Amino acid sequence: MKAMNSFKHAIAASFISIGASMGIVSLASAAPTVIGFEDFGPVGISGPTVTNQYPGVLFSSTGSNVNIVSTQPGIGDGDNFLCTGSPGINCTGETILTFDNPVSGVSFLAVGSNNSGVQALVDVFVNGAFAATNNITVSGIFNTPDLVDLSAFNNVTSIRIHDITDGGGLGWDNFTFTSAVPEPETYAMLLLGLGLLGFVANRKKAIAV
Repeated sequence: MKAMNSFKHAIAASFISIGASMGIVSLASAAPTVIGFEDFGPVGISGPTVTNQYPGVLFSSTGSNVNIVSTQPGIGDGDNFLCTGSPGINCTGETILTFDNPVSGVSFLAVGSNNSGVQALVDVFVNGAFAATNNITVSGIFNTPDLVDLSAFNNVTSIRIHDITDGGGLGWDNFTFTSAVPEPETYAMLLLGLGLLGFVANRKKAIAV
């Protein structure tokens, strides 16, 4: 009987270990989400408003501004990019991304810069709390996108792009992030292991009585 309980205990521990390993692997190997707005197709300079069309993230702004898809080939990485508008395109308002679940590996492109140096700021929120404000530094070369790399932050719940000072405004493209939430089967494996451990513990109590 002791050998059987030890065997069950070992199986349960194995399920827990496998589940934890799957969680780590799923986080490490999950393909990043890249939002480049090309799926909208040609929409003109002031196209549709972007809010919740993409799973896992909400786009918003402040005041009367909204986030608008703009088709202007040769500016972003592809034909389309994102700018603010009210309602016509202005590219000077705030762009806020709020994630359904914490993410990592966040980056995006600043496009259409006219001036070089720090031309905007981005606030990063981790686990719902303000973490840092980073400079958005651009080259001032209109047709050359500049990478904004926020991959140093994990468990990002939102970002806020604001204080755009570039003379012609700035657009945004290729918002990239990786979900930090394990797949459902990972939780199932962990729960199965914990359930088996509970069963073994109850059996031991029953035998002792």
